[in-house]
Amino acid sequence: MLNNDNFISRLEIIMKKNQLSAAAFAERIGVQRSSVSHILSKRNKPSLDFILKINNSFNEVTLDWLLLEETSKAIKPLAYLDEKNENTLIDPKDESLISQNNDENFVSSNEVTEVIKFYKDGSFQTFLPRT
Repeated sequence: MLNNDNFISRLEIIMKKNQLSAAAFAERIGVQRSSVSHILSKRNKPSLDFILKINNSFNEVTLDWLLLEETSKAIKPLAYLDEKNENTLIDPKDESLISQNNDENFVSSNEVTEVIKFYKDGSFQTFLPRT
């Protein structure tokens, strides 16, 4: 389930890093200003279409970072680089620093619990490991 407070904080980070007002953000992702306003004020929750528009409009934003509560080392949101050290990322939730991994074939020692594949038409597929 989506943590709405976490999602809103990520939206605010995207808007701040890109110096966008809510209106400019809405225009950039191709939605009405009221849609952004209603999400930021917690009146509405974001739709899958809204989330995918953000992902498609900002190259540095990954769905993992946008939707999940924890930032993993495999996530590389380039807009959130620490200004003091270009090789570290800032986790906006706990503000701890995480080393950036530029390896496209990053292998984690963590066990995969679920893989979700999103399609441009808004549909998705969930894959679970065999037990």
